[in-house]
Amino acid sequence: MKKISFIWILTTLFAFGCIQKKPVEKTLFGMWTDYYLIPNTLKGKVKEMKELNYWAIESEGKITKGELMSIKDLDSLGSTPNLIVYFDDKGMLTRYDRLDKDVVTQSRTGTIENGKYKRWDYKLKDSITSYYIPEYDNLGFLVGANGYRPLVDTLIGKLVAVHDSKGNFTRFEYFNYKNQKTGYHVCSLDEKGNIVEAKYYNKADSLGSTMINTYDENGDIIKQQTVIEKPKSTSTWDFKNLKLDDHGNLVEYYANIDNGKYKIFVERSFVYY
Repeated sequence: MKKISFIWILTTLFAFGCIQKKPVEKTLFGMWTDYYLIPNTLKGKVKEMKELNYWAIESEGKITKGELMSIKDLDSLGSTPNLIVYFDDKGMLTRYDRLDKDVVTQSRTGTIENGKYKRWDYKLKDSITSYYIPEYDNLGFLVGANGYRPLVDTLIGKLVAVHDSKGNFTRFEYFNYKNQKTGYHVCSLDEKGNIVEAKYYNKADSLGSTMINTYDENGDIIKQQTVIEKPKSTSTWDFKNLKLDDHGNLVEYYANIDNGKYKIFVERSFVYY
């Protein structure tokens, strides 16, 4: 999936961070992952999901998977990585693994207390590189987080999140360790709470990029356009759903990038409770 890359790690923290007060019937994949601006609502009680990206092969009208893509391949396209996500039986994300091909290279692990995230540890291999302490308002909605370096516990940055009355985020503000704003996102939502447009502004309030998402009736993205202001450029990803499982979750889809410049076959596998 296409993503926008940013300067520092806090920009990959959040999407739709409301705390569920009732048992969930669906599982939200987005919060604390690279999908924070393009969250997916997964059908059913998902325990584990794995997503692998392959170079796509088109022949005689059929689309099949070719070689498994590396993290370098995906970074060069501005794409989300190969990944594995884990959820508890209440639908809360407990761990997010980023993969290089099919090998885990980075992990994010959440500590949950009383239905809220108390802490997230970011690990490279087996070493904690940073950790994040979430903050909530009096309704239990996530409103930000502070990031720290381990051992010395020094602040590395923070995020402030603004939400609507339903807990859907409409704005993300990013700050460095000096409490200086480094940039912010302004998000537009549809009636279902999906982010249909995300505009990124730099610290000087100049528009840097715009991401526009189009969804189908199943809630899956079918088109994603990214406009970069300087230098001016536009990238368009068109998606085709190839296969759904019995729960209605996508297990195979195809991305045609910039009219065939690049083609990706995406495969997902699910474990359910």
